[in-house]
Amino acid sequence: MIIPRGRNPRTIRCDPTYTYFKPRGIPLSEIVDDVTITLEELEAIRLTDLESLSQQEAGEKMNISQSTISRHLVAAHNKIAKALVLGLAIRIANPTDFFHCDKCGHTWHSTTVGQCERCSSTEFHIHGPSNEV
Repeated sequence: MIIPRGRNPRTIRCDPTYTYFKPRGIPLSEIVDDVTITLEELEAIRLTDLESLSQQEAGEKMNISQSTISRHLVAAHNKIAKALVLGLAIRIANPTDFFHCDKCGHTWHSTTVGQCERCSSTEFHIHGPSNEV
């Protein structure tokens, strides 16, 4: 049996004032799809793109590895590109958007309650990340 290692607590210092962005000229009531950027992805963008830190330096500030920062950046950049090209809204996930599966232990972000992304279980609970926010 393989036991996955625990997730390191992330240090996230950005506390976004605005958590939803939509294309201009489209009423909110007509928005049918959006992309969700996690707080980890937003912090990785803030540190590398806005603060001009290297991925290694950003990883040290967030208490995660450079390879994890890289994965967050790729995911965030892909989501932002999709939103810009396809005219989708962008949602910034809240800490309360974290779900933890009781069956397989997977943790994910979502804005709707459904099922585990990994094992499709409906046995999960909402939990907040262990961060400094």
